[in-house]
Amino acid sequence: MKIAVATNNGVSVTGHLGSCRSFIVYEVENNNVKNRTIRENVFTHHQTHGHNHGEGHQHGEGNHGHNELIEGLRDCQAVIFNSGGWRVVDDLRSNNIQPFLTDETDADTAIRKYLNGELEERPENRCTHHE
Repeated sequence: MKIAVATNNGVSVTGHLGSCRSFIVYEVENNNVKNRTIRENVFTHHQTHGHNHGEGHQHGEGNHGHNELIEGLRDCQAVIFNSGGWRVVDDLRSNNIQPFLTDETDADTAIRKYLNGELEERPENRCTHHE
């Protein structure tokens, strides 16, 4: 199983999912982390540029422009992040990737707590300003 954590520095869980610089992808076997790799965020077209709907990312497209993000994380069963828009949350769910919003700031702690069923979910962190 693989679980992605949105990050800007390879250590901390980041704020908005669409703005993160990369994802830490944890490979988990028998509830233990076996490997940890960094996957650069080339999927959202928001990374380090704020909320700019640049080429390849339009909210009117299929999956509201989240197709590249979903394809980039297709091998992950879950993605942990601090905040994100309601559309990306819905699109991840509809593609069998569990979105997990949390206030946890340390990525390794978030994974450990997630695997132990102790990570506190914060669905209220879902951005609703476009609803």
